Amino acid sequence: MSVSSHSRQSAIVRLLDSSVAFLNAVGSLWVLLLVILICADSFGRSFFNRPIDGVTELVAVSMAVIVFCQLPDTARLGRLTRSETMLLTLRESNTMGATLAVIGFELLGAAVMVAIIIGTWPLLVESITRGYYIGEHGIFTLPEWPLKGLVVLGSFACLLCFLVRAVGHWLLVRDRRR
Repeated sequence: MSVSSHSRQSAIVRLLDSSVAFLNAVGSLWVLLLVILICADSFGRSFFNRPIDGVTELVAVSMAVIVFCQLPDTARLGRLTRSETMLLTLRESNTMGATLAVIGFELLGAAVMVAIIIGTWPLLVESITRGYYIGEHGIFTLPEWPLKGLVVLGSFACLLCFLVRAVGHWLLVRDRRR
């Protein structure tokens, strides 16, 4: 690989890393805002007998959005749950086999993200074209498409993280064989 293509590849990985870190920060900020909103709702409900409209709906839809905002960073760092016992046993007897198993896990994760994108994309398009919203008209409404858009964006970022990790492990395998 030439120096120019290596630096281009590194720039792409750095861009992905910073984008994923931004998505993670959005997810963390979202959690903080939800905590504040839930506390304010509880305070209003307890002391003024006046809850904040839409908190229940917002919390319900936020869970998936927060997960998909923070999942790419977890995948990028290799911190998703998996059986480390199997990998450690495999590494002791067959380093190459363990690396190939990790590549398989990364590619499986990428395949799951592709399935989520394929399943969510039509829902995103439909929510945009039909103007779907969450909540009760006249009390609290929130457009659905930004939430579905964040799920698709997070899934796509996670897909890229899985692929970058798989390629990185594959390059290690290739370099070991030389």
